[in-house]
Amino acid sequence: MNSKNLGSIAIILLLAMALTSIGAFAHAMLVETVEEGRVRVIFDDGSPNRHAEVAVFDEADQEIDRGDVDDEGYFDYDSEKAVKLIAQDNFGHRAEYVVGEEASKPLPRVPTIVGVLLLFGAGAAFFKKRSKKQQSA
Repeated sequence: MNSKNLGSIAIILLLAMALTSIGAFAHAMLVETVEEGRVRVIFDDGSPNRHAEVAVFDEADQEIDRGDVDDEGYFDYDSEKAVKLIAQDNFGHRAEYVVGEEASKPLPRVPTIVGVLLLFGAGAAFFKKRSKKQQSA
């Protein structure tokens, strides 16, 4: 098998892996403030995480409250001493929220995927060019 065929096969496999993994992207879990003393644990598509447990921490990083979210992903807590909330579920999702800060938003998927593919393509082009230089020398 010559190097041209091997390169083509590698590119096809890389594209196949990238395109099939789009659906397998783990969705991010977020904690959003509903009102003071009430948060909602959701996935990045807006659906509630019904299986999350939320721990509330004070300024000294001591746990002051813990509980499960309701069926709509809501969790109520005493906001007087709360500084940080950490939500986790049994599926490996974890989100942290600092009281008073805006909830973080995940990176948009399509631009992230395109960026990663461009990086792989640039790396492949670099190594191909380097390989051609070594063969011609």
